[in-house]
Amino acid sequence: MASPTANWLRPSLRTACDRCYELKERCERASPLVGCNRCARLAQICSNARPVRPAGRRPRRREKSASTTSSILPSPAPASKAAQRPCQTDTRWRDLPGLPPEQKALLLFFLGQPGTLKSCVVSPGFSDAEQQSFAAPLPEAWPVLKDAYLACAGALRLLRPLSETEVDADAIVNLRHASCAMKTLRFLPVKSSQDAAVCLTLGTALAIFVYSAVGAGVSDICHYCLSRAAPFVEAALLDPDVEPLLSFLILLETMECFVHRRKPTLRIPLRQSKHVDRHLGLCVPLLRYFYDFCVISHSLAATTDASLMARLFQQLDGIQHAVAAWQPSQPDDLIQRFEAAEVIHLLAQARVYRLAALLVSHRLRYLFGQEDGQADLLSKEIMMELELARRTTKQSIRCVTLPFIIAAVEVREPSARVKTRQDVEEYVDQFTPAVQKATKIFLLRVWRERDVKTTCSWFDSAHKPCVVLDSIDATIFT
Repeated sequence: MASPTANWLRPSLRTACDRCYELKERCERASPLVGCNRCARLAQICSNARPVRPAGRRPRRREKSASTTSSILPSPAPASKAAQRPCQTDTRWRDLPGLPPEQKALLLFFLGQPGTLKSCVVSPGFSDAEQQSFAAPLPEAWPVLKDAYLACAGALRLLRPLSETEVDADAIVNLRHASCAMKTLRFLPVKSSQDAAVCLTLGTALAIFVYSAVGAGVSDICHYCLSRAAPFVEAALLDPDVEPLLSFLILLETMECFVHRRKPTLRIPLRQSKHVDRHLGLCVPLLRYFYDFCVISHSLAATTDASLMARLFQQLDGIQHAVAAWQPSQPDDLIQRFEAAEVIHLLAQARVYRLAALLVSHRLRYLFGQEDGQADLLSKEIMMELELARRTTKQSIRCVTLPFIIAAVEVREPSARVKTRQDVEEYVDQFTPAVQKATKIFLLRVWRERDVKTTCSWFDSAHKPCVVLDSIDATIFT
């Protein structure tokens, strides 16, 4: 009888693991029963989940049968299990008095139309829950939330095909609503946990508008709202239903602080229970490490003291070890709650955030030209995870803007850079065309700076992946 090892080494079957196969790297392992050396070094799960195919050139076929295709890739479900359940969204907002028809139509689009917020969440099944979070404070908080909701709804509506005249007119109206919402936020008293919840809800709607329509100024809104709500967050007094809005604001601010080497406002509280976040899925705990990276990056940029830098690098080592050992904590009913495609996306999102954290840790220690091989490997791993999930589910992962940009900076081959710029529209939040455009410009510039060696680290690049907008013409609001 042939041994399992002998069968495994037969040339008729592939032997490389999935990651080495995608990266076209040599896969070395002592036996088929253990992981390969590269996966072990990166603390990754070494798997062979792709279909087994005979070696050699594949026969050319004019058509693939439906049965063959379905045996290779699972057909993605049109909607999640959560989305197939009847919508539980509160409809009391429909009876708000004194709404002009155009505003009522916008509110219906924002709170009542299924799928309006699906681009803002990691899984389509969370779209209804996101709408419910915005509908819950109504009608009591309607005077406070009105302009922010109308601005947010208007910005999301502009992502649909409209005539040029409609776009221009609606954009001006949206900016007027956003200006009024800014004033409301500035003078909003926050004296209780209920006030803090309204503040976070108002800030989230306003942040979505600014992130989608303008692209700059998001961190200022996040900082203001998180600062006002911080005492209630730290005392664990917030309603659990508001926590996804809290994590969203922390994520948006952390992204910009990370790029500009600033210290974020709030380190997200550690939640012990197994939890799937509407935006960060299974990787909310990793957001705490990105906060730590921002603090270390800010400190490194502000000091030349050797002893302080040594302490910072020691802290960096501890964080890197914690990230390397981290694994997502999955709820027991994950498979029952989500479709197969959604589970794939949630697990892939957790992997790319973990790999991005390792890459950030590496680049905070090593400049361009130093230990580039490890950075290249981590970057390729992230891109491979994103691409593998997209091929398997025929859908792009949402809420992966930060890890995608971190990996994209490291791309050096000309052909790979062309593809990376094309992938910006897939992996940078799809409800933010302004940020997508700015990200493409940023990548071109930072790649050029790196090629001509005018910058040693992309953290210090003069060009940042955000829209530069100093002010909005005051005449718009007159």
